[in-house]
Amino acid sequence: MQACPPRRHWGVTLIELLVTLSVLAIVLTLGVGGFRHLIANTKTTNAANSLIAHLQFARSEAVKRGTEVSLCPSSDGASCVASSDGSWEIGYIVRVDSTGEVLRRVDGTEMGGLTVTKSGAASRIAFKPDGSAGGFACTLTICDTGDFSNKRGVLISNVGRVRVSDYASGGSALTCP
Repeated sequence: MQACPPRRHWGVTLIELLVTLSVLAIVLTLGVGGFRHLIANTKTTNAANSLIAHLQFARSEAVKRGTEVSLCPSSDGASCVASSDGSWEIGYIVRVDSTGEVLRRVDGTEMGGLTVTKSGAASRIAFKPDGSAGGFACTLTICDTGDFSNKRGVLISNVGRVRVSDYASGGSALTCP
């Protein structure tokens, strides 16, 4: 009678399992940090793009309607905040100045975790019927409250041009509050 060949055991040892889990934990830890930065960067970019879209909408409506249209911070979605240091992260509206008609509303949830500050003394940005923003040229600085190195600037020129930049008008660095 012949002896049975020894059986092969399939599986992993406890040490192999612990090493694999340790490597997986290290890789996930490194990946989550990069992913968190990606999410914060995307949020700041989306807020800048939303502001640009609403500014361009306000400009086109001013030309189309032949009257001044402005974008201003608003906490209630119906009226502008009166102070020049209005917090834009609370939300903003696009409105026709002559009639007070609100064309677009953006509530503060879109700006959660961000601060938005405006340069200049005026509390609003107004576009004239020719599309210019004479007297309302400014920089809107969007900052991530968790990482002040993550910031975007939305620049509005006197001729009404709206653009995004990593620098304030004049080439100076953007500063977060």
